Amino acid sequence: MFAALICVISLAMMAQFAIFLLRANMLAIAAEPVSDTFVAAQSSFSGSRDSAAFETVAAISKICPAIGSDSLKLWPARAYYQAMRLISRCSAILPQGSSWARQEMAFCAQYAAVSIDRRLSSNQAYMAAMRSC
Repeated sequence: MFAALICVISLAMMAQFAIFLLRANMLAIAAEPVSDTFVAAQSSFSGSRDSAAFETVAAISKICPAIGSDSLKLWPARAYYQAMRLISRCSAILPQGSSWARQEMAFCAQYAAVSIDRRLSSNQAYMAAMRSC
């Protein structure tokens, strides 16, 4: 019985560590600047990069495939975004949690924007290399 308790606690701590590591990596990538061409392209779809812009950027990612090198995947950000959206909907229970969740959703949108910007830059470099051959 005691061994099972230790196993459950260890698994919970490992899951917490994995979530914190994922969040730290997302925040580090989201802190990178986005190119002006992507900002111009994104502004044609939506007016600002707020928490609701994630769906817009995710839709852009479906249009723009990764050519050449592999790029950042959006599924971790998408899962984190869905979890934060669920928390923000519980504003009656967690009033402070709702504002924190909206801030985290904005970080997810910024992460997705940087991911798509990297993908576009990689695709442009790959196509330039293919033309020069």
